[in-house]
Amino acid sequence: MNNFERNYWSSYCDFIDKFGSLTYLGISIPLVSPYYVLIHENAINKLKSKSFNKFVSTNIKQEKGIQSHFDKRLSPYKKKINKQKGKIVLYDTALRIPDHMLKENFSPTETMILLQNTTTDENAHSLPAVPLLQFSNVDTKVIEAFQEKTIKCLNKAKFHPIYRDEKFRKRLINLIPKIMRQISAAVNFFEVTPVSCLVLGTTNSSDTRVLALAAALRGIPTICLQHGVPMLEFGYLPKVATYLGVYGKYDIEWYAKKGIPLTKLKVIGHPRFDELSNNKLMDKKAFHSHFKLDPERKTVLMVIHHEETEIPHAIIAQLRKQDKVNIIVKPRNGKQSASEKTALLQKAFPDVRFAEETDLYDILHNVDSVVSYESTIVLEALLADKPVFIWRLKSLVPSSTNYYGRLKDYICNDPRTLVKNLTKTLEGKGDMDKWGKNKKIFLAYKYSPLTGKSINNLKALIHSLTT
Repeated sequence: MNNFERNYWSSYCDFIDKFGSLTYLGISIPLVSPYYVLIHENAINKLKSKSFNKFVSTNIKQEKGIQSHFDKRLSPYKKKINKQKGKIVLYDTALRIPDHMLKENFSPTETMILLQNTTTDENAHSLPAVPLLQFSNVDTKVIEAFQEKTIKCLNKAKFHPIYRDEKFRKRLINLIPKIMRQISAAVNFFEVTPVSCLVLGTTNSSDTRVLALAAALRGIPTICLQHGVPMLEFGYLPKVATYLGVYGKYDIEWYAKKGIPLTKLKVIGHPRFDELSNNKLMDKKAFHSHFKLDPERKTVLMVIHHEETEIPHAIIAQLRKQDKVNIIVKPRNGKQSASEKTALLQKAFPDVRFAEETDLYDILHNVDSVVSYESTIVLEALLADKPVFIWRLKSLVPSSTNYYGRLKDYICNDPRTLVKNLTKTLEGKGDMDKWGKNKKIFLAYKYSPLTGKSINNLKALIHSLTT
């Protein structure tokens, strides 16, 4: 652990303790708040300073102690897990299991989709689905009282470098109504709905963590799937669910180093990756027609980040100079795809195809190579048997897990060198035997479900908890 990481986890625990009086319906608001989001930008920089240590009460010295410190704060929610009759509930935030897969593998009489959004019209599911927030019932005056209480707590700590930060204060106060409605909804949902098991895509957003804690208070087992590769540990810790469904051997070791018991880690893979072998993916002819590509040229997928576009800009410029390949740009999903920097990149290269709506796996199935920052898409490209060239995000440097370190021969931040190596591969001049061996070794460690399809592994774990 470096100084930044120690300060982050220690200050997170302090935040939970300092604002512990902000508890609603038995659930701590700071415990379910997305701390990394609250301190993003200027507040997060303060954690890098050695002088910040004097403001920290919790002392997390080693990574092995991360989970144990949070377990102390999670212990009031941990009731005895019992097998209960009820629905298998799948919450759709970051779940990323295709609807047809849910339809084929789960019974509509035994399963329910719980939706993040407020209306079912926006979420077409084959299984019965209800919006979480329809169960919310919070009086506006109660919310206002909690906001006032939050301000008082903040003012008592006005000399603290994070709590006095205006952006932090504003974000926390504005987050209170949202979290209170989520708590109310989760508590009421479990009150009226018999549930045997809850499956989550993450527990690091306020809604998912609220659900995990509300379920725990009733002794309902929870499974949290791994929603991506842990490039930043802040999106994957602490463990809140009963079990974590992980990708492979690496993740077992990684979580164990953070203090999570091996008995709580299950190698599942991820059901969405099963789709990479789906024979219904878009065919080459339809793909070329959809993007209006030259079928005589090789096609490169360029995965971009919404904040750091300098390197992708340089790579695209180099490739266009050669005028030998088709280029498809895939922005990061969600709101990030509409960022100002993404828009500027699109304006700079109006002739380059931007794939914002097309399914990623349809694209991977039809391209010849992938260029990406250190994202989960790199792993997916490897599983799709596509050569990958990686560039590193500057923002990851202070706390990167170096997940793709074993692929160091294919990581390059110099656009000219990266394009040179990419071109050799596309022209059949690269050492593909070496690439194949490296890919095989990497996947054996990083993605190694024990048996068959991941959806079957998930079903088996659910079955063990419910029958």
